[in-house]
Amino acid sequence: MWFATYHNGFAISQTTSSQITFSNGDNDSTASYYTAPTNIGSVVFSATVFDENVSMDVTDLKDMSVLVTLFKDSLDNDETSDNFIDIPLVQGMGLISGTYNGNLITRLKSSIGFSTLVLESSTSLNSDTLKYKASLFDGVDWLIYVTFPESSLDSMDEYSLQVENNYVIEGNLAIDGLLIQVAVSPDDSSLETYYDQAAGIYTTSAYITGSASCNSATYAINYVTEGSSISGSTMVFALPHHLVSLSGSTSQFATGISLDSTTKGKMYGFLSNSLIMNEDITDVKRINFLPINSTSKGEIEYTEKQLQLLGEVINEELSVDISGALNGLNTYYIGKIIDKYAYILLVIESIVQDQEMSESTLIRMKETFDIILKNEQLYALIYDTKFGGITSSGALDNYADSTGFDFGASFYNDHHFHYGYIIHAAAIIGFVDYKVYGENSTWVSDNKDYINSLIRDVSNSNRDDEYFPFSRSFDWFQGHSWASGLYSSGSGKNEESTSEDYHYYYGMKLWGKVTGDGSLENRGNLILSIMSKSINLYFLYSSENTVQPSKIIENKVAGILFDQKIDYTTYFGTNTEYIHGIHMLPITPISSIIRKENFVGEEWDSKLGGIIDSVESGWTGILRLNQALVNPQESYEFFSQEGFDSAKYLDNGQSRTWALAFSGALANL
Repeated sequence: MWFATYHNGFAISQTTSSQITFSNGDNDSTASYYTAPTNIGSVVFSATVFDENVSMDVTDLKDMSVLVTLFKDSLDNDETSDNFIDIPLVQGMGLISGTYNGNLITRLKSSIGFSTLVLESSTSLNSDTLKYKASLFDGVDWLIYVTFPESSLDSMDEYSLQVENNYVIEGNLAIDGLLIQVAVSPDDSSLETYYDQAAGIYTTSAYITGSASCNSATYAINYVTEGSSISGSTMVFALPHHLVSLSGSTSQFATGISLDSTTKGKMYGFLSNSLIMNEDITDVKRINFLPINSTSKGEIEYTEKQLQLLGEVINEELSVDISGALNGLNTYYIGKIIDKYAYILLVIESIVQDQEMSESTLIRMKETFDIILKNEQLYALIYDTKFGGITSSGALDNYADSTGFDFGASFYNDHHFHYGYIIHAAAIIGFVDYKVYGENSTWVSDNKDYINSLIRDVSNSNRDDEYFPFSRSFDWFQGHSWASGLYSSGSGKNEESTSEDYHYYYGMKLWGKVTGDGSLENRGNLILSIMSKSINLYFLYSSENTVQPSKIIENKVAGILFDQKIDYTTYFGTNTEYIHGIHMLPITPISSIIRKENFVGEEWDSKLGGIIDSVESGWTGILRLNQALVNPQESYEFFSQEGFDSAKYLDNGQSRTWALAFSGALANL
């Protein structure tokens, strides 16, 4: 649903898939974007005393909810008023609820207009609740429930809602604590009984719980409620990726009611106070540091010829000043560079198994990482006391023109992208440090607090942490992170790089492994398992996708997914290799868990195979290493060709060493 202040009140709009607009209108060919309409006030919470001076507060901000309060500072007699409407907004809520406090008379408005309003009876309602059905001029019916506080039950017989004109419904009495709830009536009117059974209870917030055991994990979205209903439960809606993992204990409360979301297909209603999902994390757990894929069995193997080439390429790629390569770079590029060389270190220690070179490269990597630990990079990191986070200092001296510094990281843009590379590199350094020095290894313990602070900034799991909010980036309801920070957008939050999203949680999982933090590791496993479903439903489109419109599925990837639209583009250009490559990089062992073989094959055949020979840039190496997920032999042949031009084909975050190690391992399966 879409919400906004509108017509001196708070507007609710439930748009349908038939209302979305494609870039090519009614043309049947592939569309570059689609958008759901906004600024439609289907039903608007208001009151008779609210005029153009009505104010709105947003308080009690939590990870899955906020409280909206509408109020007027004073009445006509200029006396201070306690008259206000509280409207809690919670992800997945099925009934939008407004509590009228003080001496307010209910007014419901509509920009579409009300054609009829009928008082209906139902045996599924609590005795303190009235039910109305309002028909709008667009043909959509809305259910309106009026629940009376115990102190005003005597007023039920006198109370009524009436259509004042085509655009206004008003109550006839001011009742302190009156609860008004609205919902779109199901197409099948017999299903209204489920809303009747939920009326009277309203959700105020929600919170996540989870656990992991062996190869399975469970997480639940638990709804905090107030009031009472005849069923004791409220109505909540699940997204498509929830349904894939939905537990039997939740499935039994399915109602058969569905609603169209803006960009994630249909949502399905459950008469329940929680949504419980079970995840099989077997495949995710198997993925660790070394280059295997989701179907690999046993140890990876390389031929003598492959190992010889690896040795030659490693020597070539290490003949640089690694620390110097970080000079003048922002946090994002520093992370990419240090992760690039961390992967070379991993290949030396675990694949080439050169102990002397492992130790010498490890020393160089630790010296390079000290630039971050000592905060000596171009834009030092600072702690922000207002929002509780570790941000870039890039905006401090350039505030008037600061949004572009560090890709907006000063304003919380892209933190999971940036810190994911650093955390992943730290995990490799810690892993190799222990392999080299055994019980004498101290690098992880010496730097654990620093890396954990970056994790707390992005994905803190402790709601009682006074320094960082809970789960800043990952949206436990939507099943993926949002990249945009403190920026407003008419289309809502967005994300354009799913791969850098799950790379962060891959790094977090590995850091949990090297630090012995099983809870952190399992949380990474759980989130990656969730992403393997959500990303393939909402961002990456195989021909089997039934969530997105067919015109968009033909693009194979979303490009940028917003709350309210999907746009087949990037923020830095419209080249095909950009739009697809940004959802690939970096290619790592976890890539095969998200980027399923059938999808990668279809994407290559329909979008990439025809352009690959004309792409001569750092995107070439990204596309070619992605090819290893479906055709590793051809991928390896590309990276192992004589006279390979790294400057031409590799971006600054990709090494030929890792490309050979990854594609070579998969080619040998």
